[in-house]
Amino acid sequence: MTLQLRHTETWLTAIYLFVLYVLAIFFRGQPGFFANESLRAGALLGSFGVVHLLGMVRWQAKPRLENLLITVLILLLLSDPDTPIIKMAALGLVAGLIKTLIRITNEPVFNPAAAGLFIASLFGVVTTWWGASFAPRLPFYNMSIAALFTIPIGVHIILRYQKLPTLISVPLSLAVSYFIFAGRLPITILLEGTFAFFLLFMVSEPKTTPVIDWQEWIHGLLLGSLLGFLFVNRLVGSPYIVTLLFMNLLYSIYRFLSLRPLRKTP
Repeated sequence: MTLQLRHTETWLTAIYLFVLYVLAIFFRGQPGFFANESLRAGALLGSFGVVHLLGMVRWQAKPRLENLLITVLILLLLSDPDTPIIKMAALGLVAGLIKTLIRITNEPVFNPAAAGLFIASLFGVVTTWWGASFAPRLPFYNMSIAALFTIPIGVHIILRYQKLPTLISVPLSLAVSYFIFAGRLPITILLEGTFAFFLLFMVSEPKTTPVIDWQEWIHGLLLGSLLGFLFVNRLVGSPYIVTLLFMNLLYSIYRFLSLRPLRKTP
């Protein structure tokens, strides 16, 4: 994938997430919600932005605006809208530090939004996915109306990123794993809308996933299988977040070990 193409698709992702966020607020439609959401977003954006300004000064980091917008919007769409302002500021701080500091060969080790949400969950920030899948609901499989444009836009982006193995292997292995452990297919999980957002806009993130097809098949099959297992056994609070971070870690370890021989070459 050319750098120009990646930037184009990254901006498309940022625009989609912004539109989704606006729609989520609109359909929430409760008195006073917009004012509270403005404060919540301001606290998150402020702390997240401060970290990156310091990174630009201290470590000469050069983050791209569209990448920063994507992380902020995912944090807003996934974290509970009733989260107190101080905790939103902490979430922005944690996600910003992860995005800036935890890297291998100048690439992130973890999806910064997922890692920030996981750490923030330890001090009470709940991941509800409220803005990724919301009412009104369609009359089959509890599908969110958001899925009607999440799926076509997401499929377009994932194909442009050449992530077809991920698109096939993750839902397939999720279905098989879930059936093995639960004795039924996870039709509602696959169609409700949250899974589509997770797969198309988080799992397929090109900087924390393999780019070689055979590696991507293995990555996707393992990710879907673990996700199905965690959905059935409920060993963790958020199967999506924990699965993604675990696979980020495995891939980063593989990437680090693969680079070691290159470092030793004279």
